[in-house]
Amino acid sequence: MLETAYMLISLDRRTPAEVARAVRRVPGVVEAHVTLGNYDIVAVVSIEGTKGFSDVATYLKAVEG
Repeated sequence: MLETAYMLISLDRRTPAEVARAVRRVPGVVEAHVTLGNYDIVAVVSIEGTKGFSDVATYLKAVEG
């Protein structure tokens, strides 16, 4: 079954738009939006089952910024 999660991303540097473009290339990410407030980007992730969300999170942490 296809599952969806919203991942909240805080940046330590770089511009949010640049990082959002990189986040959109991560497998499983279907959308990435720049936001204002406590988080800089919201990524919408859609994958089969829930076990793969930790793998997506690992990919996201590897994105520069």
